[in-house]
Amino acid sequence: MGHPRQLPRTHSSRKCTRGSTDGPGRDGNRRDRRPRGERPEGDIDIVSDRSLPEILIDHVAKHGDDVALRWKQFGIWQEFTWTAYYDRVRWFALGLEEYGFGDGDVLFTIGYNRPHQLWAWLGAMSLGGMAAPNYQDMLPEEIGKQLELLSPRIVFAEDQEMVDKVLSVADDAPGLETIIYRDERGMFRYEQDDPQIVSYADVEARGRERLESGEVDGDYLEERIRAVNPQSPAMLSPTSGTTGTPKRVQLSHFNFVNLANAAIEIDPLPKESDYFSYLPMAWVGEQMILIAAAFVGGWTANFPEQPDTEREDLREIGPEIIFSSPRTYEAWVADIKAKIENTTRLKRWSYEKAMDWGRAYAEYVTGEKADQDPPATLRAKNWLAYWLVYRPILDKIGLKRAKNVYTGGGPLGEEHFQYYHALGVRLKQIWGQSEVCGFVTMHRDGDIQPDTVGQVFPNVEVGLTPGGELVVRGPVVTSGYYNQPEKTASAIEDGWLHTDDFGDITEDGHVKVFDRMDDVLELADGTAIAPISVETKLKFNPYIKEAMVVGDSRDYLAAVLNIRYDNVAEWADQRDIQYTGYRDLTQKPEVLDLITEVVEETNERLEGNEIRKFIVLFKEFDPDDGELTRTGKIRRKVVGERYASLVEDIYSDKEACEIDITITYQDGRETREHGEMAIIDLESPGEAVATDGGEN
Repeated sequence: MGHPRQLPRTHSSRKCTRGSTDGPGRDGNRRDRRPRGERPEGDIDIVSDRSLPEILIDHVAKHGDDVALRWKQFGIWQEFTWTAYYDRVRWFALGLEEYGFGDGDVLFTIGYNRPHQLWAWLGAMSLGGMAAPNYQDMLPEEIGKQLELLSPRIVFAEDQEMVDKVLSVADDAPGLETIIYRDERGMFRYEQDDPQIVSYADVEARGRERLESGEVDGDYLEERIRAVNPQSPAMLSPTSGTTGTPKRVQLSHFNFVNLANAAIEIDPLPKESDYFSYLPMAWVGEQMILIAAAFVGGWTANFPEQPDTEREDLREIGPEIIFSSPRTYEAWVADIKAKIENTTRLKRWSYEKAMDWGRAYAEYVTGEKADQDPPATLRAKNWLAYWLVYRPILDKIGLKRAKNVYTGGGPLGEEHFQYYHALGVRLKQIWGQSEVCGFVTMHRDGDIQPDTVGQVFPNVEVGLTPGGELVVRGPVVTSGYYNQPEKTASAIEDGWLHTDDFGDITEDGHVKVFDRMDDVLELADGTAIAPISVETKLKFNPYIKEAMVVGDSRDYLAAVLNIRYDNVAEWADQRDIQYTGYRDLTQKPEVLDLITEVVEETNERLEGNEIRKFIVLFKEFDPDDGELTRTGKIRRKVVGERYASLVEDIYSDKEACEIDITITYQDGRETREHGEMAIIDLESPGEAVATDGGEN
């Protein structure tokens, strides 16, 4: 479907009248509503004179001894006060300046969740430059494309693996002069001057020496910071890249500060409230929390010791603030449900009884009875269930102390959403994208509707084009894409950002997002379907990890599925089903029968247009193969082209299909693999046909 370029005829803010709540449709006509002219009720003052490093300096002056950061090293949580935070930023900035970094320069960063990357960002901003973070698991080819777009002179790379990746594509950035690494392990063998390779510790040491020797006085960097224009870009955040190579969104200090002020106006928390940083630091939502909300709110950011210890470290901190992607919430639900299925009969009965009470109670929080008070008996049952069942479960996943809990970066299915509310977690949907600093809508306390993404932030307007595309304008909207003026002109018209999201705005001020404009499919009979609404229902089952629903211009829906390997493997082990690995397990007749039951159960929850056929793919969808973005979203165009022959086979009379594809590994190696998969037709039930799953 083409991208509609009509300007919005609707306008929304916190108190505006909203339009229809029609479902998705390719040519849905909307009532012509023109923008209101007055300032919307509920807006707050816009801050236009503060840069992000200035807010850091303010915290040092007012709350210098408060804990700003924690980082776990060797099993011990190391604490950094706001004063220590600024010292590290100042040392790195002054050292970075010695390598020629200055106003308008780009610091390209790639690394794990560590305070050092955060200090590097703030150091670059303090000198009037920009940070350009990247996902740590990017392939060399992807890094090369970003280097070519950004043309940085200096790169921060976490460790030897990341340094090697950058060096392998350094020719894509002929202006690259310096690579700064943090982890010393394995770095002794590099001996080269073009580009030069230096340690993070050495950069900091040079900055500290400049201060201690008197080369610069203690106010030098603060004066540089005060001179930074708040309207200048602070961050070049990558887009998700669902339709191609990620673009770079120019986000200013002004953008971040005003979004943080609006978010904290809605959901305030005391200073030193804990946030746990484990989402990729290249994701704009993580940046918004770390460099804006944490600054404005005075929150404490906590960093795990290693990616492998994230779950354990999250549980130790038990943060008050949780911001995560739908994939994380889906994985937690799958893990809980799988463990319950494999526990004792008494514990399973207790869980099921408690969840019955929890679901009933949630109806008074987010359901049809939200305008009523729950009966006293139900309140008592829910209190008992919380202490006996919910709290131990929440403790296992680190949500025991959580107060402000958000999901964003993609839609979370209503079943998952309601599941957390049944557990007593006040989960809220947010919606936005990189071009608006992460998010522009959020559920409000006392007005949480599971089928929406909440109401609009203060100072922000959301509208609809006649074709149903959501558009946004306000102080959080980007000035454009770095080095891509043609893409900027395509995305922003008269101050309105075209989001490419298909949605609606309800009469009571909630925004609905159905799917991406180009992802809405249309069956042969003209029925329009948002595939993600079906996929999220499939993934509510603990045995389904990923799903792609197809059926555009077809007579019925079909699905390509990934199993959640750990859960299915445990299920198979308990039944003495022998298998040699993921590939073999996916095609076991017993497993295909299990997944058939899952799809049939899902069909019962669909209102017509059920899934008729499916296959279980012999491999997982993977970002390294270009099938997922680095944030875990399906690249539908890529997957559709990659598995086009497979989809054709599904809609044929065949009972199995075969495919040859190239598998890419994280180090860039490739192998050619053959896969054979059974096609399951739910309208022709019979014994599942086993295949060998293919071979290399």
